[in-house]
Amino acid sequence: MARMPRTAFDRITGTVYRMLVAELAFLAAVAPGILGMLFLQPHPSNIPLYALCLVPLGPALAAVIGTFRALDGSHDLVVWPRFWRAWWRDLRDVLLVWVPALVVLTVLAINVAFAAAAGVDPIFAVIAIVLAAVVGVLTLHALVIAAVFSFRTRDVARLALMYLVAKPLASVGALAVLIVVATAAATGFAWLIALAGSLLGVFLLANSRAMVADITARFTDEPNPRLAE
Repeated sequence: MARMPRTAFDRITGTVYRMLVAELAFLAAVAPGILGMLFLQPHPSNIPLYALCLVPLGPALAAVIGTFRALDGSHDLVVWPRFWRAWWRDLRDVLLVWVPALVVLTVLAINVAFAAAAGVDPIFAVIAIVLAAVVGVLTLHALVIAAVFSFRTRDVARLALMYLVAKPLASVGALAVLIVVATAAATGFAWLIALAGSLLGVFLLANSRAMVADITARFTDEPNPRLAE
């Protein structure tokens, strides 16, 4: 019997299903960090502890990116096992990028938070914010690269730095994500970030298509690197 053509409704419901399952997997992956944050007071002295709670976020976000990269162009609805395969496969590579970035961002955040109390010139706080934005964009680029490709950590860092300038639209998109996340956290809506984890991952993948295509063409032999098994 001939297969019935997929209708627009089928595509929409399939997309919604994949997003929902990916979101559930994302929430499960970041659950330890969310639970830890519930016991923290929103005070600058707890910035290092908040950073510790954010450690699971990097691998979870990279797993969303890797999952939807593998599903790109297919009608496959198997999302949950793909997510966890991507999570485990990329865990080491992602943590080698994510943890150092969190350390740097923690130091910068502490400098900004205590700048006034320490009598530091406001210009240094502004510089720290700018540096944090640059580090944040580099980190998001590195997460995408680590999720899609299999490179050494130093090569991931070099490529992220190169494409910070080489693909300015991707960098602007990543900066927009950082602004949205920072605004949500500062206004008490950090829980929205967790509920939008799959959307953030899909957006970062779409935002980085030009970067991924260029890396594939210039630095790999495979047309579709790291498609999930």
